[in-house]
Amino acid sequence: MIRLTEVDLPQAYRYMGMHTEPDERMQELAIVCEKRLLSLVSPRYIHLVCPIRQTEDGILCEGTTLLLTGQDIAAHLEGCDRAVILCATLSAGAEAAIRQAGASDVLAGMMTDAMASALTEQLCDAAEQEILAGLPETHPTWRFSPGYGDLPLTVQGDLLRTVNAEKRLGVTLSESGMLIPSKTVTAIIGLSSQPVQKGKRGCAVCNMNKTCPYRAKGVHCA
Repeated sequence: MIRLTEVDLPQAYRYMGMHTEPDERMQELAIVCEKRLLSLVSPRYIHLVCPIRQTEDGILCEGTTLLLTGQDIAAHLEGCDRAVILCATLSAGAEAAIRQAGASDVLAGMMTDAMASALTEQLCDAAEQEILAGLPETHPTWRFSPGYGDLPLTVQGDLLRTVNAEKRLGVTLSESGMLIPSKTVTAIIGLSSQPVQKGKRGCAVCNMNKTCPYRAKGVHCA
C-alpha cells in the first residue's frame, strides 16, 4: 500500500481557486485539515497490464471485455501494444474527513475536499511510478481517463469490472455513473517498446471543459 505523508498544498490551494499566498488563518486551518485527512484515508490502487489491439469497433484490451472507443484514445495509444488499466482510490475515509470538516466549518470542508483531490492525484502519480518501475525498457504514455476527449464515461463500468475494483477496492458506480468513493480515479496508460509521442492532455481533451468548476475559477485540475 502506498503511504502518503503530506498533501501537495499548493495544488490544493489551486483547486480552491486561490491565486495569492494563504493568510495565517488559512495556513492554520490547512494544518488541521491535512492532519485529519491523512489520518482517515487509505490510499490504494489496483492495475492490470494487458495486450491491446485495434478492432473495427475500438481498441480491445485482450483477455477482457473492455473496449475503448473514440478517436482520442486511439491516438493516445498509437504505437502501443499494451496498456495499464488503473484504478486508484483514497477509499471512504476521504469522504468522512470532508464531512467531519464541513460539519462545523464550511471553509474547512471546502479545503479538505480540495486537499483530497490533490492527494488523489499524488496517489495516481505514486502508483504510476511504482507500476512503471516493474516494467523496465517500457515507454509509457500519460494517464488517460474516461471522460477525456471522446472516450465516454460509460466505459467506467467495464473498466471497474476488468480490474475487479468492487471486490478488491470497494469501488463502485452510482446510478448516474459517478465513482464511489468519490476520490477515485480510473485511467489507461499506453505502453510501447519504442518511444511514443505524447499527445494533448488536460483541458484540451476533457469533455467537461465547458462546465468544469475549476476552469470557472481560472484554474485547472492537473
